Amino acid sequence: MLTETESVIELRPDLGVLVAELRELGDRVQASSGSGGAWAMSLTGAELRLLPYLATHLTFPEIGTRLFISRNTVKTEAISIYRKLSAASRSEAIERAIDVGLLESTILPPREDLIRGG
Repeated sequence: MLTETESVIELRPDLGVLVAELRELGDRVQASSGSGGAWAMSLTGAELRLLPYLATHLTFPEIGTRLFISRNTVKTEAISIYRKLSAASRSEAIERAIDVGLLESTILPPREDLIRGG
């Protein structure tokens, strides 16, 4: 799909914001399919559904209640996400997911605020 869209842009380079959005999408695809982000493509649907909840203050039992799954299922899926992202912690997994575009960067405060705030 990306290749087809790039072909259209070559024929019609005056499509405005679409050109910039295509470049951004291309960068995200490249980041997630390269050696550093190959794991992003291997996340299951269940893991992708859980991932945004990991960026919240909710505990595993609370996440399970919201997703209608057990605490053990949440834990198992979270561990699988950590492994696929080569992350040792919940916060590291979130940062890596943001880096490749699986999560929005707006869910976390800017690092400068964290440093200045204490």
